Amino acid sequence: MNLGGKMDKLVEFLKNNDTLQCKKDNLILEEDIEKYEKKLNFNFGKELKKYILEYGFLAFKFVEFYGINKKQEFDSDMVKDTLKLNEQFPETKSLIAFENKGDGDYIFLDSDDNVYEFDTNLDDGVVALQKKLFEYILNRFKEIAHVY
Repeated sequence: MNLGGKMDKLVEFLKNNDTLQCKKDNLILEEDIEKYEKKLNFNFGKELKKYILEYGFLAFKFVEFYGINKKQEFDSDMVKDTLKLNEQFPETKSLIAFENKGDGDYIFLDSDDNVYEFDTNLDDGVVALQKKLFEYILNRFKEIAHVY
């Protein structure tokens, strides 16, 4: 998987800032991905697979991105919230939940790692943010770093 510059910049940011991620022994294995794809009826994109296999989840300051780990398995927020939101909001059916920004505002991903925003309180529908996963993570963390 050659994900290039965005991945390098993200790795650098994670190394230089006080971020949290899953402990290595709690990460799921590549062969586990398929059972989550079946459960969620969703094909993980290259960036999402890499994210889950390398980090499990990521958090910085008050922002926490969903993930999957061995300990929580199907009880992880990524799985639980995706299933719940897909059921409640049919327009999110082909997407996976990645972040709860609060007050009903969620970030979703498609199978090509494109990022979308969906606010359950608005009638805007699912809005494409014109970003891929690693670019979104890096931008979101950098926004937070500048505020605090």
